[in-house]
Amino acid sequence: MVLKKVENGLERIFERTLSRPFKNALQPIEIGTRIVREIDLTRRLSSQGPLSPNVVRVWLSPVDAQRFDGFQKALVAELEETVRQHALNEGYSFVGPVDVEVFIDDDVKTGNIAVETDYVGGTSDPRLIASDGRTFTVGETPLIIGRSPQAGVVINDSNVSRQHAEIWRTAEGVAIRDLRSTNGTFVNGHRIDAVSLSPRDDISVGTLHFRIELA
Repeated sequence: MVLKKVENGLERIFERTLSRPFKNALQPIEIGTRIVREIDLTRRLSSQGPLSPNVVRVWLSPVDAQRFDGFQKALVAELEETVRQHALNEGYSFVGPVDVEVFIDDDVKTGNIAVETDYVGGTSDPRLIASDGRTFTVGETPLIIGRSPQAGVVINDSNVSRQHAEIWRTAEGVAIRDLRSTNGTFVNGHRIDAVSLSPRDDISVGTLHFRIELA
């Protein structure tokens, strides 16, 4: 399911631009499948449970890399989301922020890929990831979600109040509070006033969905 979402996401990007076909060429889902396999092979066990590599390096042939010309950022973003979603599904944790890098290697044959994973420790601010692809940092000040142009997360939806909800950092992680919105803020399908969040929680404001990434 995770890999299918990646493939669908990339296909939508290509259709909106050049409608470039990928028939008889390296498919984005093939790269995602290889990454997931490599993550499972190189995962580690810790006292807190299984750990996933958080840095993934991918090498493509010059021919295959050229096919993704103009879509490299979209490809990397979708592959990073693949790593995050697979970790969530399998219960893996990270030692630092997720980072996928794509390189060109003359020694890689067309249609093939080389993948290397690594564990790179580090910390980063929590991030709010929207279903439309946008990403927002949850910093020291609360992040306001709403229809107002002054909101930190602007949602152009008549069902969303001007200042609909806010997300802020706590000693334990991240929490969300509804700001007396007209149509409510929902976490995992339940209307909430204020609640702590985990990476597995589905947050919905209007028609847009969010999740939290902690590193």
